Amino acid sequence: MKFDGKSVLVTGASRGIGKATAQAFLDAGARVAVNGRSEASVNTALASLTGAENAVPAPGDVATAKGCEQVVQQALDQLGGIDVLVNNAGVFARATVEDTDEAVWDYVLDANLKGTFFCTRAALPALKEARGSVVNVASESGLNGYAESSAYCASKGAVVNLTRALAIEFAPLVRVNCVCPGAIETDMARAAFALDGDQDAGIAHQKTKYPVQRIGTSEEVAVAILYLASDHAGFVNGVALPMEGGATAGG
Repeated sequence: MKFDGKSVLVTGASRGIGKATAQAFLDAGARVAVNGRSEASVNTALASLTGAENAVPAPGDVATAKGCEQVVQQALDQLGGIDVLVNNAGVFARATVEDTDEAVWDYVLDANLKGTFFCTRAALPALKEARGSVVNVASESGLNGYAESSAYCASKGAVVNLTRALAIEFAPLVRVNCVCPGAIETDMARAAFALDGDQDAGIAHQKTKYPVQRIGTSEEVAVAILYLASDHAGFVNGVALPMEGGATAGG
């Protein structure tokens, strides 16, 4: 998959899946706008990326519509256009329904859902001009329900169906798809799945939940994102691709 001459914006690219995705696009020849909440986090990510001379900073909080617009504008100013938008930025909060107050709900929904919608909205003129592609990062939790994560499940389920709605509305000019990763080896997953503060024990427990008896890697998710964004997936639109070792297959 080659992206020579293409311009890509990846939100939440300072770590985890987003950083691996930014690196994969750089390796494939793209110019990449790297987003993170702060200038410091973005600069740290840029310093560790191979081929960073083809990457530009686009810091900003995408949990607000204004923040999304500012991030997209930074990418446009430096790249001259956007061929691919990857809406990856997101947060997780473990809480029972009783403990999910309005602040927790807004924290999760704003980052995971509002950010996806308003970044896409802001980038839409450029994406239409480029006949480009959007790839949203949803979650296995957008396909299955899980206790003590109702806000997260609601946000990612909404991203899945938002992907379908946008895919229909934007066709044929812009394709929109999403990936739905299960547990992935990232800092966020380690913190989320820790058992009594033991991250290694939490990850080991997660491995037993998947038919393939392991969790995924950020690099595996990045490859899927590149596929969905590429011309190889030109007839793929409105898809929610599970990447969860068979967890949603049944059994």
